Amino acid sequence: MRFVVDAMLGKVALWLRLTGHDTIYYGDIDDDDALVIAEEQGRALLTADEELYQRANNRKLDAMLVRESTVDEKVASVFFWFGITPNIDPSIARCSKCNGELEEITADNKGKVKDLVFEKTYDAYDTFWLCNSCDSVFFQGGYWDNMTLYMKRIWELMKELKG
Repeated sequence: MRFVVDAMLGKVALWLRLTGHDTIYYGDIDDDDALVIAEEQGRALLTADEELYQRANNRKLDAMLVRESTVDEKVASVFFWFGITPNIDPSIARCSKCNGELEEITADNKGKVKDLVFEKTYDAYDTFWLCNSCDSVFFQGGYWDNMTLYMKRIWELMKELKG
């Protein structure tokens, strides 16, 4: 699935990217621009704005009105609606910052990221993921456990939505 996400759903866009979904998101995206992107690129539009949702429906676009109150509930409802498994796999994840594609950097060519990470990080890890668009570097550091726990939380909320 490919998405365009309105300015009110930045955290949803982040988790979509991390689960491997091509997701356009700008903090200042204009409603008209979001509609054009959804239409021209065949993307599902996610919005918390009822008026934007109605405009998307009038154009017969694939759109979801995200009304839940907490970020966790929003992420879970989107994943549930679109049948997304809450699992982060670095081999398919997108850059959480810019949506770019990630290249796996292994021990034999990790010199490619040497100048992009702290020396201690470089020494401690042998596998990295480099964004081919913005040169951001990712690795399975201490935050990885938190991300995995969060995906389990989303899975539990999705089960509740099933009823």
